[in-house]
Amino acid sequence: MAKFRLGTFNIENLFNRYRLLENERGSRTKKPVDPEKFVEQGGHINMLGWSIDEFGPISKAARRATAKVITENAPDVLALQEVENLFALLAFNQTWLKNAYPYAMVIDGNDPRGIDVGVLSKFPLGAIHTHRFEPEGSPPTARTFSRDCLELEVMVTRAKPFRLYVNHFKSQIGGGEDRRKQQADRVVAIIKERYGTKMEGNYAVLGDLNNSPDAPELKTLVRNKAMEDVIRTRVAPEEQWTHYYKKEKAAEQLDYILLSKSMAQSNPEAVPIIERRGLGTDIDFYDGPRFSQVTGAQGASDHCAVFIDLMM
Repeated sequence: MAKFRLGTFNIENLFNRYRLLENERGSRTKKPVDPEKFVEQGGHINMLGWSIDEFGPISKAARRATAKVITENAPDVLALQEVENLFALLAFNQTWLKNAYPYAMVIDGNDPRGIDVGVLSKFPLGAIHTHRFEPEGSPPTARTFSRDCLELEVMVTRAKPFRLYVNHFKSQIGGGEDRRKQQADRVVAIIKERYGTKMEGNYAVLGDLNNSPDAPELKTLVRNKAMEDVIRTRVAPEEQWTHYYKKEKAAEQLDYILLSKSMAQSNPEAVPIIERRGLGTDIDFYDGPRFSQVTGAQGASDHCAVFIDLMM
């Protein structure tokens, strides 16, 4: 038997690009850059008219808090959402996590902003499969997954690998119900293709599904009898929220760990940890403790990370 801590975290814009090239939140259009402000001085390119805060990887203050969420909880396997690319993840692991994770994976997905899904692991990774090109032969504008459904084996034990399905469903900007239903249905179909119609195996579906467990479009996945939404079944109702919409003043669960039936039954006492100490102070719905690395609204993410201890 092997014990490990599994987690999922929408890390919010883990980018290595410059701030001044970043999109406005919710926009597909990058901020305008004036070429007249690019000047060459002494063989180096300087940019006049921008503040120094617009240079370097985005949100260093936020990254300190992000790293604290991870190091404080020390997951062995962590599914991530909103990662720019593998280089950004490796740089974050090296700079902020002191190379705690020898294995990392990100495959560029379908999001025009470049926010992808990925994994950090202390265990070796086995087979890796992307579903970003589905349906087969489709153009980029007609693909099923907004980012990807990243499928990969984690070699918790060599004899019995643990399979992850890492997702970040279509956002609620502009609705998106039909797209999320398509994505939820396809995740179920992928698992059936792998494990058969009974969906029996050692796996978990993780990530930001961008709606609550009661959302009709998520029903085939989050209320599937072959899996258990451990937040919904093992956490008190008032504590199940993982994201707070400031504009609508609504707290709800957007982030999930769905354990296969066999994994859930093998770990009946395992209770998820919803980490809120990394939230910025602008999330005034939460008045509990915060990490010292949180500086005002510069929190770890607008999502809470979720962790659970498992035996396999």
